[in-house]
Amino acid sequence: MIKCIGLVLIFVMIAGSITAQKANIDSLKNDLWKATDDSARYHVCHEIYGYYEEVDKDSALYYADKLITLAKKNNHPLAESMGLIWKGYQSTGKGKYAEAHQCFIEGIRMAEDNLHTTERWRTMNFAIGKPGKAGKAILAVAHQMFGFLMGLTQNYREEILHLDKARKLATENGDSSRVGTIEMVFARRAIRNNQLDSALIFLNHAEKLKIAAGDKSMLPNVSGFKGNVFFLKGNYPEASQYYFKGVKQANEGNNLTALARNYFGITQLYLKMNRTDSSLYYARESARLVKALATFQPALDPGIAYENLYLSFKQRNQQDSAFFYQGLALRTKDTLYNERISTLVEFQSLSFQEQLRLRELEKEKESYQASIRTYVLLSVLLTFIVIAIFLYRTNRLKQKANTILGATLSDLKATQNQLIQSEKMASLGELTAGIAHEIQNPLNFVNNFSEVNAELIEELKSEKSKAKSERNEDLEDGLLNDIADNEKKINHHGKRADAIVKGMLQHSQSSRGVKEPTNISALADEYLRLAYHGLRAKDKSFNAILKTDFDETIGNISIIPQDIGRVILNLINNAFYAVDEKNKQQPYGYEPTVSVSTKKAGDKILIAVKDNGNGITQKVVDKIFQPFFTTKPTGQGTGLGLSLSYDIVKAHGGELKVNTKEGEETEFVIQLPIG
Repeated sequence: MIKCIGLVLIFVMIAGSITAQKANIDSLKNDLWKATDDSARYHVCHEIYGYYEEVDKDSALYYADKLITLAKKNNHPLAESMGLIWKGYQSTGKGKYAEAHQCFIEGIRMAEDNLHTTERWRTMNFAIGKPGKAGKAILAVAHQMFGFLMGLTQNYREEILHLDKARKLATENGDSSRVGTIEMVFARRAIRNNQLDSALIFLNHAEKLKIAAGDKSMLPNVSGFKGNVFFLKGNYPEASQYYFKGVKQANEGNNLTALARNYFGITQLYLKMNRTDSSLYYARESARLVKALATFQPALDPGIAYENLYLSFKQRNQQDSAFFYQGLALRTKDTLYNERISTLVEFQSLSFQEQLRLRELEKEKESYQASIRTYVLLSVLLTFIVIAIFLYRTNRLKQKANTILGATLSDLKATQNQLIQSEKMASLGELTAGIAHEIQNPLNFVNNFSEVNAELIEELKSEKSKAKSERNEDLEDGLLNDIADNEKKINHHGKRADAIVKGMLQHSQSSRGVKEPTNISALADEYLRLAYHGLRAKDKSFNAILKTDFDETIGNISIIPQDIGRVILNLINNAFYAVDEKNKQQPYGYEPTVSVSTKKAGDKILIAVKDNGNGITQKVVDKIFQPFFTTKPTGQGTGLGLSLSYDIVKAHGGELKVNTKEGEETEFVIQLPIG
């Protein structure tokens, strides 16, 4: 009796909430119809989007597009970027991952480019009219939602990077409510990893921040996640308390997504407790809500909702209904699986790591098939036929997906190898001119001293041909001594030329990955001179002051000299490029200077390459080690030099860091372990 009264009270509460909300949205749409200017239209659309955000994704997308159009028309870039972020969030919920990815990228770029713009239209309530505040608030939301997308596609490293950046921005901005939302996302990640105690810590902190900020919109999610934690811990009374608290909060806040999640939790709880009437009621309610929301999130999968109905009827021994919903669950999961495969294949064109997601999805599919086989053993003959058809279709899909994956992965690997080889050959080409200049000096000495020796020998022969009484023995001895000295010089410079040739051959060979004891100071000095002469050979007008400061106490360290040499050469060439560009902009009074130094610091060796060029902007610093990113004009750089250098240093157990002052200087520092 008590249980029935509780269900009636919930129904009454829902009905009252829906009536009030319907009146509110009708009023907002009436205000939009009456609005006389774009500013008013934008702010009403902002309110309508907020109403639909967790209720109707199609409507939310429609109003997000209207916000973007109005902002673009009136040249409000921050308002436009906020509209893009909301569109990305709704696209994520509908499973349009590629479209969501593009929205987030464009929204972040627009917000970063206009970070200090004073926004007069409402993007984030607390940030109106405060330079920098609105931009940071938008970036915090963008990185939080981008992290959510990365988590859904199992790009977990990128998920953490975006969430950490979002929390930092929100904290700097004093937006405690946003920090609370991000803490809740971290809690969901901890639940996914079965770190239940950590999840509770995140959730308690999130709840505290949300309440302090007066923001109740996410409290039903917090309560639902707490219910999940206690359910997984086996504490069913505590789980039930939080699920019903979440239901109440979701109804009060018009958050149908959170309401569906809490209904899911209650259904699972009552199935576990074998409370058949209650589990059936909430299974039906959650299925109704999930169908209405039409979301693509795994946590609100209609297939799972139908499976819950199947299990509820099975517990009640209503075999006909159980069989009906089991078949519906299988068909729905099959359809969603096909859609998810299609979506992820599209998404992989924007993110190489999405290939891993498809592989994980196949593992989930195989696990799901194993569970289906278990159900087969407990089902009637007709169920065998349904499952056989299902397995046949899914196997064909699996083969098709594997074929696509294999071809794409093979093409990507081949392209990557070609690009890396091109970068290495470019490095070798840059050395060639420098080596040619270096080898010319000892060859000139060899030729000159050979010619002098020929003249001295002729003079000695002439002296020897004289009569004994006329010969000058002192002169003969002097000539012989000069010839001997010249021969030593010829030998010395010949060996020098031989060493340069051997070094060139060694550099041209592919690295065998074998570490050798190497004098790092000598290596850096040699590559500095080779790079300088190489550039001078290509551009006679180029000139720069070279400074060196080598720590002679370092001695030899164990490295792969060809690889570390490529890193040093790349950094020096970048430094020469930077000072040359600055010299072209302000030639009077400017002295292009490149410094190379080595230093022993504890158990590490530091190799620094510094220039007094234009420096690197803060916006670019975070991207310079990314593959294919370059600030050079098209055709002058592959964007792989620093990326490969970073990987080489990492492979040596070291680090590659950059220190820069915009407009003044840049210093790259290679840290290598001594051992």
